[in-house]
Amino acid sequence: MAEVIVEFDAVKKASEKKSPVILDVRDPDGHAGGHIPSALNLPFSQFADISSLSSDQFKKKYKFDLPEKDVEIITHCNKGGRATKAYHALKEAGFTNVQLYKGSFHDWKAKGGEVIVPE
Repeated sequence: MAEVIVEFDAVKKASEKKSPVILDVRDPDGHAGGHIPSALNLPFSQFADISSLSSDQFKKKYKFDLPEKDVEIITHCNKGGRATKAYHALKEAGFTNVQLYKGSFHDWKAKGGEVIVPE
């Protein structure tokens, strides 16, 4: 199955509008070291939680609501590898509106995108 790819401009717009959901699938340390504004962190290594946790458990653990299956989601990581795996895992889990930022955070920084570094 071919991925639906988005580029920098679409991700920038999503970041500004806070829609679609931008899902950062890097580990928490990667996300904490700097991330795309409005990106939510769900490490790819913990994707089993998508189907194993209740909505309340998910929100308590990740501090955001698990998106509905039809919500637009853009996956990204550092250079695109985990984001591609996450894209396919979400599709297999029944999410219908998933997009892949193949260039991911590496591309975001190279093109001058704003980087949020939590304090």
